[in-house]
Amino acid sequence: MSVLDELQATVATQRAVLSALEPGCLSGPDALRLLEVITEGERVLAAGRTLVAKRVEESNVWRQSGDRSAAHFIAQRTGTSVGRVQAGLETAERLAQLPATAEAFRAGTISEVQAEAVASAAALSPKDEPRLLERAGRDTFKQLRDECRRVRHAVTDERARYAAIRAERHLRTWTDGEGAFCGAFRTTPDAGARMLLALDAEIDRVFKGARAEGRREPHQAYAMDALEALVCAEGTGKRAKPKAEIRVVVDYAALVRGHTVAGEACEIEGLGPVPVAVVESWKHDAYLRLIVTDGIDVKALTRRSRYVDAHQDAALAVRDRRCVITGCDVDWRLERDHRVPYAQCHTTSLDGLGRVCWWHHLLRPRVARWWAGPGATG
Repeated sequence: MSVLDELQATVATQRAVLSALEPGCLSGPDALRLLEVITEGERVLAAGRTLVAKRVEESNVWRQSGDRSAAHFIAQRTGTSVGRVQAGLETAERLAQLPATAEAFRAGTISEVQAEAVASAAALSPKDEPRLLERAGRDTFKQLRDECRRVRHAVTDERARYAAIRAERHLRTWTDGEGAFCGAFRTTPDAGARMLLALDAEIDRVFKGARAEGRREPHQAYAMDALEALVCAEGTGKRAKPKAEIRVVVDYAALVRGHTVAGEACEIEGLGPVPVAVVESWKHDAYLRLIVTDGIDVKALTRRSRYVDAHQDAALAVRDRRCVITGCDVDWRLERDHRVPYAQCHTTSLDGLGRVCWWHHLLRPRVARWWAGPGATG
């Protein structure tokens, strides 16, 4: 029996099994186990689809269709987007030089998006492939993606990368099937930080106005109202002034040198890396807070007050890049919290502080048993 015949028989069997499936009849543990099995099968078939799609492209069989590219042809046949197919074709090309990642993908050990992330970084830095595969097995996808990004950035020129992002900046709008106005944009991290600073201040104004009127809506709704108010403002004078800061964490050596090298960081908290030269041009920005990682003794910063001073706040930003609750990878708009309530410990030390996302801060009574310790997920 050929590979094609075997796979067709397998798909037919799966279709028969799933057609008789009644999820409501499953217990919680059985549903979880079945989900794991289905996910494993999905991963294996995704690996096969990625590798075979590359062969379809190489064989030129798609040219008979009249489509403009292999990606367009495959997207039409598989019912997915051209961008999704193109990403898969690029991954397949990289996997040819990365046998360990290809083997893990074929075996279903890593998912399609994990394979894409690891391959994109390991293709530029093969020595990091084993470490990235190990992290794929334990990290959330966001954490893996961020680490792969750091690997790529360590072997590419920061100014050229920044210039490329800026050159490709765009704002696209469209109307969806229900008639809603939609949009997407792409720009540099520093531009994004300025936009979010202004947007957060406007969201706060919109939120307070809604509460005064007795309205309660989701945060996303307030954010949309705030964006509309900022874009369509006509000199009403109602714009709120930003009270927050744009935090940039940078290694002292990189700041002195004027650029980063492998292992160093210069990034806007929660958004991503920027060239040191961009930070230099921001030096007199009223809303910029530069956090230099060299010279802060994080163990010595302890106060008898419950309030967190500037040095402790800076050290926390360096140590806790994401929510300290195990398994949470939120790294934007984090809130400070005492691990042990101040009323019990009467001190404010770095070991007793952590930065958490708003959701886990809201669940404060239950957080204590999840908190693995300062910087646990860093």
